[in-house]
Amino acid sequence: MNFQQEDTIAHPANLVLDVMIQHIEAIVPFLPNVERIDTLETQSLPDGRQRIIRRWEASSDNVPATLRPFISRDWLAWTDTAVWSPAEYKVDWTLSTKLGRLYDCSGTSSFEPDPKAPKKRTHIRINGNLTVYPPRIPGIPSLLTKRIGPTAERFIVDMLTRDLTSLAKGLDGYLSQAKRRP
Repeated sequence: MNFQQEDTIAHPANLVLDVMIQHIEAIVPFLPNVERIDTLETQSLPDGRQRIIRRWEASSDNVPATLRPFISRDWLAWTDTAVWSPAEYKVDWTLSTKLGRLYDCSGTSSFEPDPKAPKKRTHIRINGNLTVYPPRIPGIPSLLTKRIGPTAERFIVDMLTRDLTSLAKGLDGYLSQAKRRP
């Protein structure tokens, strides 16, 4: 499944990019479906890019009732391996889970100066592709995979796309609050 989200926020792109690369943990309170983000590894690459690995953990509040008996904390967490190209205002990313190859998810996001107000606004574009493999879902007996599989697939698709696409609102909330502080 391909997905795309575009949004514009009233903060300069260099500031937005800095938060995304250096301080993303600070926006967690502004992401309603994310409980935590932990930076696991950072690496400066010779060409000015940065490779950053982070672990995200989603909230369990939105787990469908039919899936609750099968859901563990591992289901709600994923690893984001990102290669940031600050000069191009973009990041190429891949998501993975420690549950094995439950899904494939990757994409490119950009945080560019808005052409209409380049010093004041940022245009955010998230493009991704997600493929879920229901038969690989751990803890669900193979007899139930056909019945519960589609619900699990919708849940994973909804969880990941919702969390990825809520970034603009989270960034805007965090930066607006930071601007109001003395």
